[in-house]
Amino acid sequence: MSRFNPTPRRQFLKSSATVSAAALLGGMPLFASGQQQVKLAFMYPVGVSGDINRLVSNMISSFNAAHSDIQVEAIYAGSYDNTEQKVMTALGVGDPPASWLPINSMLTTFLGMDALEDVTALAKADDIYQDFMPGFLGTCMSDNKLYGLPFQCSTPVLYYNKPAFEKAGIKAAPTTWTELEAAAKALTQRQGDTVSQWGLTIGGGWHDWIFESFVRQNGLVFWTRDKVAFDAPESVNALEFWQRMAQAKMMPAASTWESSANDFMAGRTAMLYHSTGSMTNILKSASFPVGVAPMPKGKQLGSTMGGGPILIAKKQPDAHKKAAWTFARWMTNTQNQAQWCIDTGYLAARKSSWDTPVLKAHVAKVPEARTAFVTAEVAGAFLQVPGYHKVRAHLQSAIDRTLAGEVKPDAALREATAKSNLEIQRLARRRG
Repeated sequence: MSRFNPTPRRQFLKSSATVSAAALLGGMPLFASGQQQVKLAFMYPVGVSGDINRLVSNMISSFNAAHSDIQVEAIYAGSYDNTEQKVMTALGVGDPPASWLPINSMLTTFLGMDALEDVTALAKADDIYQDFMPGFLGTCMSDNKLYGLPFQCSTPVLYYNKPAFEKAGIKAAPTTWTELEAAAKALTQRQGDTVSQWGLTIGGGWHDWIFESFVRQNGLVFWTRDKVAFDAPESVNALEFWQRMAQAKMMPAASTWESSANDFMAGRTAMLYHSTGSMTNILKSASFPVGVAPMPKGKQLGSTMGGGPILIAKKQPDAHKKAAWTFARWMTNTQNQAQWCIDTGYLAARKSSWDTPVLKAHVAKVPEARTAFVTAEVAGAFLQVPGYHKVRAHLQSAIDRTLAGEVKPDAALREATAKSNLEIQRLARRRG
């Protein structure tokens, strides 16, 4: 199987809050035969380290080359948050992109806006339910209806510096919280109050995503469709564990998502919690051998699905919906999911992708590529509640303020729970 066509193409970079698909794409030109070419806008983020933007653009160039009746314009919108806000603004003025890629937690929000096309019938007529892994497909489902196709699927994993482990006399990656804390202590290097090598860094910016995995490892899913329980004992205990390592200066209290990956590749931290979507870049860019391990367990194994699906707008002409489904189906086909996994580290969502010769050869050469399946098999969807952005901000604030020593874990999580549930109730009343 050849790699994606690297043909250069024009990219739409949109920094403003509003996006008009019609303004970007104009009309539909006629072929000589009289057939109309359907033009679609696809809005997407980049949420991990590496050259994801180029890879997506090349994929879309290949799609356009293979589909003369459909022309897809790639709109790189920045981060997940930026992408989602731009889509919501476009929905508000009645002119959304034909399809977009949000974090999977936004499914409930977009359903509340009556924004998504139900693709269940299309999927049942295809091989979707048979070939996609149920856990990944579940991030696109609500009330047994399907609203998208999983494209970039991830879980957090533990990256570790193999030479640093050898130097510290650590023979294997930690498999439990107790072993994780002991390893972080042994790997931390400092001169006086200055830390030259952290034992562990938990990627900032997505502390809430990784924290949910820790709470699942403590035996709890702290949300349901209509409320959260961030202040449950299992959750408080998990945050106390984080706080203990931060207070002992085994891990930094704060970082950014990008800087944490850079710190690991530069040898400034010996272990890193980060996305599988960063795997290919980290393995290629680090100047030392890198190990990749499943997330160590607390009471049990547990993890949270990251990444997002390709969703299709409900309020658009039927011809555009059909074309958008063709696009989503192509982006997630067996061969493309296999190559996407190789190029990025995101997990291929199709069973058949893992049976392709190219991905089998890659896994044989880079066995770390399959590591995340240990946690993917026990993973669930990420914080599927109304008002996701505000709820997430409350939880992030609770975690970050606790790690900074400003507030105790139980008080911070109690406040986040109360504020989040008020927001969820407000939205429930507004939507009836």
